[in-house]
Amino acid sequence: MRLALLLLPAALLLAQDRNVPIDNEYVRVLSVVDQPLKQPGALHEHKLNRVMIYLDPGEIQLRYKDGQEENQHWNAGDVAWSPASGLHTSRNASPKPVRIVEIELKVKKGKPKIMGREAPGRNLVDNPQVRVYRAAKGPVTAPRYVAVDIRKGAVLWNQLPASPGPFVIAEIK
Repeated sequence: MRLALLLLPAALLLAQDRNVPIDNEYVRVLSVVDQPLKQPGALHEHKLNRVMIYLDPGEIQLRYKDGQEENQHWNAGDVAWSPASGLHTSRNASPKPVRIVEIELKVKKGKPKIMGREAPGRNLVDNPQVRVYRAAKGPVTAPRYVAVDIRKGAVLWNQLPASPGPFVIAEIK
């Protein structure tokens, strides 16, 4: 019985397939496949502000250590600002896996505005750390950026994927 209890957190972590296509002094990018779960994943926190790019539609349930719950609905291609947060669990309540690109911002500049999903105008997120927008093609003139092909999930640093797009561009300030 004790062994089963010890293995439970490891099994819950395996419900998220993740790889790190970019990790440099500015960003750490995770490509995550969040599998459907009946139980929430392991308790964790995010110490860095993030940009979330949802490649698939899905229902994500968050439960914070203080008891607060949040039910999120995402469409394919949605972009969200996710500020650093306290301890919580998460669960993909969808019937299918949800692919998510998480861009963790390592460089802190000023106090970012809290912006939810899409901001009005061309920019999806625009604050002292990052400017995020959609683009059908290049060129991108920023010195530092992450490009995400929202159809194929390709993620590149300082270059556009070879596919025709559309892309989400996160310019690191």
